[in-house]
Amino acid sequence: MFAIDERLKSLGWWDFPFRIDVMPEVFAGEERIINPLMMQLRTGNIILIEGRAGTGKTHVLRWFLQKLNTSTNMIPCSISEPVNTRILSTALTTLISRNTMKESGPPPELIDPLSENVQEFYLKKHRRIILLIDEGQTLAIEPGDSETVIAEKRKTVQWLRHLSDSPAVVLFMAGLTGFQKALTNIFGPLAERVTYKMLLERRVAGGHLEVLTRNETEELIRQRIEHFGGTDITPFTLGAIDEIHKHTRGYPRPTLRLCENIITVAFQEDNPAGDRITSDFVLQTTRQLPSLQEETTLVPSPSDAARFIETEREMELGFFIESEVDGLTAIQRDILELILKLRKATSAIVAEELGIAKGTASNELKKLYDLRKLRRRKAHRGFEYHPN
Repeated sequence: MFAIDERLKSLGWWDFPFRIDVMPEVFAGEERIINPLMMQLRTGNIILIEGRAGTGKTHVLRWFLQKLNTSTNMIPCSISEPVNTRILSTALTTLISRNTMKESGPPPELIDPLSENVQEFYLKKHRRIILLIDEGQTLAIEPGDSETVIAEKRKTVQWLRHLSDSPAVVLFMAGLTGFQKALTNIFGPLAERVTYKMLLERRVAGGHLEVLTRNETEELIRQRIEHFGGTDITPFTLGAIDEIHKHTRGYPRPTLRLCENIITVAFQEDNPAGDRITSDFVLQTTRQLPSLQEETTLVPSPSDAARFIETEREMELGFFIESEVDGLTAIQRDILELILKLRKATSAIVAEELGIAKGTASNELKKLYDLRKLRRRKAHRGFEYHPN
């Protein structure tokens, strides 16, 4: 640890730059990703962003949450847990009360009075509410959902559609690839209000999927280093950045995790590589960490990608492609793969590793347990889940 501290200090870093944290103040690919979305906030009704786990969906929403908090004509309302009508009504009622300095009564249980409150706020304050909703795929109807759960999901999607009819609200949702089709299956008119959809993954030469370009990957690493006091991309060379992007295909979370492992190895005592990390050292490090290969290669091969995206046309239409593994959804499959690798995990660990809300992780783990895909036992707080 002392050797690592000395290396950090020698590079001018006041803390380690590559933890798997969501840092909205650090964002790579702003021109390509953020600018089109920002324009839609002023002109659109429903904005959707889709991508697999680790593509940066939550990061995009957190960036907008931070920026919109200082806006004079827009105000963010962020919902990170699985959304339903009660959570939606409570979030909007609390936001209106806080920004009008008036005590509010209980959150409306019907959509009409809630819409009226939102419209009144818009006309008085001249501020459009931007509903930032993460984990949109949790609204999809899944095998095993009770009639009550299905009815609530349908009602929630109808509420969202109703709110998007008003100029007072822009709905900005993020979810796993294909969740738009799942929502449209619940309530078809929702699709009529979608004014913009962004796929964070793009198909590039060779048939691979990519999130950040090579230059954007360099930008991500540079911003992280400079945020914590470093200079440019030091100690990485340009060749090292090339190799990192080749290995991770620009998926943000795997990129950070790979950099974390590279730096940890390079900063070991008596290892001169910490002063200048080359492409050869990146290759050497990935070979020394066989488990890292599975973790950072989140980008599916062309054949694996077919599980989620059958054709480019279906990507555009937003078809909801579920995993071929026993009819499970993509997020449930990701959770199963994670627990098979870790051998045990709590909802908090699953949420951190996959970049999803803890409530979503808890709900999906419970469903997998009910489907007899996992075992569980009582832990200090909640449950610990194990493979069958």
